[in-house]
Amino acid sequence: MAQGQNSQVVAYQYEKVLDRVSLLFNRDHTLFDKIEVRKNLETISSRAMRIPLDLLAGGKFLQVNPDGGDFGRGSAITADFAQISSVYHAFATEYTKLFEVATDNNEKAVEPAAKHNLEAAIDQMRKGIEGLLNGDGSGTLDTVVSGSSASAVITVNNANQFYDNQDVTLWSAVGGTQRGSSNSTILSVDANSKTITLTANAPTGTTAGDIIVVSGGSAAAASSILGLKYHQVDSDTGTWLQLNRTSYPGKLKTPHVAVNANLTPQAVRLALAKVKRALGVQTPEIDNLVWHMNVDMSAAWENVGLVVAQVIQNQLGGSESEDMLKKSAPKSMAGRPIIESINATPQRIDGLCLKHWGRAQTQPIGPLNFGGQVLFPIYGTSGGLSAATISYLWAGFNIFTDNPRAGAFLDGITLPANY
Repeated sequence: MAQGQNSQVVAYQYEKVLDRVSLLFNRDHTLFDKIEVRKNLETISSRAMRIPLDLLAGGKFLQVNPDGGDFGRGSAITADFAQISSVYHAFATEYTKLFEVATDNNEKAVEPAAKHNLEAAIDQMRKGIEGLLNGDGSGTLDTVVSGSSASAVITVNNANQFYDNQDVTLWSAVGGTQRGSSNSTILSVDANSKTITLTANAPTGTTAGDIIVVSGGSAAAASSILGLKYHQVDSDTGTWLQLNRTSYPGKLKTPHVAVNANLTPQAVRLALAKVKRALGVQTPEIDNLVWHMNVDMSAAWENVGLVVAQVIQNQLGGSESEDMLKKSAPKSMAGRPIIESINATPQRIDGLCLKHWGRAQTQPIGPLNFGGQVLFPIYGTSGGLSAATISYLWAGFNIFTDNPRAGAFLDGITLPANY
């Protein structure tokens, strides 16, 4: 008789499954977490919330002659109000009955898939919100660096603005025309290659410079969550929270440094100086700033220190050279905390005074609920039930700052090598 081989006894063998599930993508929502935990949560109705602002100083300062001279007439401070309304977003997750029952206890699977999927949904929704917080209020997540309808691969500035299986639309510009007539679905995100791969070729007309917009978005200005590039703008034109910037020149723009070179301590100091010039040397906002930046700018700041670091080897003990790189990049810049975020816009640093930032909220993030029901059946083509379930998270809010001058931003910073 021939010798026994492994194939004859495979039926005896246990199949080992690692008892943990590893995450191969990110669900970061760094900035949203910082804003959400602040006390600036305002509950609003469907009507716009007003934000009162002192915009123009008043009164007449003059030199007078108290010996019968004319003291002149006076004036008063000019106030106005900004307005903000909620916008609404949803997150749908759907799975079959077998998806649920085949993994519903420890004898069947390492993780109950339905429970795991629902728990992940809120994190994934917050990830979607984080992408919009780094945008300009039009629902734009990023810009096409290169791509065309001949390929499913699109190169972007920051692929971490997207996630796998996300639906997006492509537009020629803010307020422009949509490429194609339906959503494009992202198959996979490659953050280090700065590419997203769609499930099919990009829509007809796709070209460099197009914008990639959240599904359901209209690509219209101020139509979505109002992000950093909406609030922190160096301009006296356009509108901010329904106020015309031209009516209050200089008052509704954020202190800005166009670096257009490597990041330097001098550029950071200039940004802080511009905040002082805008709000006064004694303003408390200068001490309340935090810096929001991506890993590229965190590296750029660390490189400033590495350039000037000196090690005199013959004064060091031991037989090893000095380790020139610390365990982590700096956690502060000019003595102010750094918030590192992989969603932050590359080559840009935002200085934020978070006490001025908040949410105007009509509906907190939570399950869509009809009479206590939060899991809904899918119906088949016959009209009967399909063996599948769908559930939704939804939210209605917007992000505001009550002082666009209490902050700063630096842009045009040279990208460190290979970032």
